[in-house]
Amino acid sequence: MGKFRAGIIGTGFGAKVHAPMMEHHEGFEVVAISSVSRGNVEEARKASGIENIYTDWRQMLEQEKLDLVVVASAVHLHKEMVAAVFEKGVHVVCEKPMALDVAETEEMISERDKAGRLGLINHEFRFLPARTKVKEIMESGKLGEIMHARYQCSFANYTGLISKPRGWLGQEEKGGGMLGAIGSHMTDALQWWMNSTFKEVFAQLPIHIPTQTDDHGNTEHRTADDAFQIIGSLENGATVTLELLSAARQTEHTWRLEVYGTEGTLVMLDDNKLLLSEGNSALQEVELAPALEAPSTMPQIAARYYNGFQRALDALHETLVSGEKHPYLADFEHGHATQKVLDAVRTSAREGRKIEVN
Repeated sequence: MGKFRAGIIGTGFGAKVHAPMMEHHEGFEVVAISSVSRGNVEEARKASGIENIYTDWRQMLEQEKLDLVVVASAVHLHKEMVAAVFEKGVHVVCEKPMALDVAETEEMISERDKAGRLGLINHEFRFLPARTKVKEIMESGKLGEIMHARYQCSFANYTGLISKPRGWLGQEEKGGGMLGAIGSHMTDALQWWMNSTFKEVFAQLPIHIPTQTDDHGNTEHRTADDAFQIIGSLENGATVTLELLSAARQTEHTWRLEVYGTEGTLVMLDDNKLLLSEGNSALQEVELAPALEAPSTMPQIAARYYNGFQRALDALHETLVSGEKHPYLADFEHGHATQKVLDAVRTSAREGRKIEVN
């Protein structure tokens, strides 16, 4: 069987990560990339290594014969683009978060069902060996009933936030904010690991760095969160706390997960180290599958994602060949379930009260 022909919408993460990742995978060929806002074609060509660059994504859909389209645009554009791809009878991989709100995710699911094609969400972090091992351990019952999960993330990005514009990521109305960018990953992971969904949340969404002024005196005013703190519970009875800070000066661990069960404790550090305690024994390191080494020809920014992304592409290719979705791939139903939590978190932060996740 030949390679699956992919088109990519988006010259940011799409061109810099999706394109080189797919080009280095034996099962895919990126035949075209389109910018969203008629951006710099040469810059996109250089970042992606793809020659065929469009400045109109609709023209790309009309002119190219595609098996799959990656939608890697700003969040507020996802629904329109996904619907247009499905109208062409083509499979979709949509970047997270899926959409602006639940009303949009419901429409996207409807469009997928009408087209009879795959609708997937790019939660490539699911495929990191540490995260798949968390899934295995939790499903094995070694931890017993889960009582509490504490999930924390911090980025040493204070300097970046005060010196560089955030663009659409700093604008709430365009789907920006760290809740969507990273909180969607954390929410998806917790629900996936526990085979359960959020029941209620109480949250705040601070903007620690609300403005940024460049050397010419131009000021960017930000309306989207750059941090979040969430207290919640899941339908399985587990309580959870999720926390992210992006304006740290220094941080020892970028990611830290702690899961406390009636029979054991699990700790994951930086997505590459896993510790397990059964009963009252000391925490012991768990062996993980070896990390995959990115090809030397892959751009550095894409290579950072290789360990999980390559495995996700393997699962995607297997799915396209067999017609049966790989169990670890996130689909539109998973994206919709996560969107319910994001919507509830925003309502809670706005109204200052606990919100049920309906």
